[in-house]
Amino acid sequence: MIRLGPVTRLLALPALKRLILILSMIVAIFVAESFTALLEQALRHDGGSLLVAWLLLLQAPEIVDLALAIGMLVAVFFAVNDARNRGELIVLATNGVRWTRVLGFAVCMGALGAVMSVAVAGYVIPKARYAERVTKSTMRADHILKQMTEARPQNTRQTIRGTTFIASPPADNSQERGFLFVYQPGPDGSWQVGQSRDWTVEGPNDETKHEIILKNLKAYSGTFFASRPVPVNAFNVEQGGMGFHMSEVTGPTDLTHRAKERSLLPSTATPERLSSVGSRALLVPTAALLALAAVLLSGGGMMRYFSLPLAAVVLLAYDVLGKTLIADASQVFHPFWVILVAVLAYLVPPLVYVLWRGESVMIPVRGDA
Repeated sequence: MIRLGPVTRLLALPALKRLILILSMIVAIFVAESFTALLEQALRHDGGSLLVAWLLLLQAPEIVDLALAIGMLVAVFFAVNDARNRGELIVLATNGVRWTRVLGFAVCMGALGAVMSVAVAGYVIPKARYAERVTKSTMRADHILKQMTEARPQNTRQTIRGTTFIASPPADNSQERGFLFVYQPGPDGSWQVGQSRDWTVEGPNDETKHEIILKNLKAYSGTFFASRPVPVNAFNVEQGGMGFHMSEVTGPTDLTHRAKERSLLPSTATPERLSSVGSRALLVPTAALLALAAVLLSGGGMMRYFSLPLAAVVLLAYDVLGKTLIADASQVFHPFWVILVAVLAYLVPPLVYVLWRGESVMIPVRGDA
């Protein structure tokens, strides 16, 4: 059984609560921005509320990955700063708990966050992107099938293998559906048209095939390019039909995993993707150390108000510059040296500052007189 130290027991739960709250708020804000567009798309394709909720949920992992570092910065800062100002850390110090335990807590939080970042960016986000694309494709196919099988208040048209079907709305409430008009051009300029009032779409069968059944079909045939006028042939057909797969109407759903939909494997991933995932993962322990540095910097005076925003600006600079430099370096140098230099560049500066002033983290800051 793993026994947690006094610092971890004091800080872990407040930090985790704040981290979850911050991530939830950021996800809610970003999801709310895309809610209207997804709702319009779902309504246009007869999608329900559950489908909209599922599509919104599939966008959450990417937002979590973007917000994890800033969430870690804010959560660790307030957890440590509150414990410091309440005098809980000085009580631990008087009982022999060294300040390095606080540093160890921040490092552990950052390491766990980095693992979470790699898991989300490397495995969860690709699966979410794949599921979102397939879900939208299935939604469009279901919408087209509903147009073909359910009565509509307006004309609906579909073309299957060169044959055009136009369904009219019912004339009154006593009719389940209106007429179905069929137009089929021939390769030599000939044509055939038909009209059926008693029609239905059956399927899918065991071969995932649907069939349009037309009863009491009135059909006509003729030609466009005859050298002399020719009569139009008219005939009645008791029953006709045409089988089709939905992929012939909507196009086949691509079930293969595209480049950004594959799980991260170091042996097959491109240097660009490895550098992107790695640089974002490094941001999380950097954010935890920057939070500790911001606590140490927030003494008396105005710095208590500016230390956290300053740490956030530094974190943003790491994100923008670091990602670009790591991506460029990964094209030139061996990955081992790129990773080593990146770890040192991200973690050493805030760690040096924390080691320099670390002992004061246990001492509460007195307010201005």
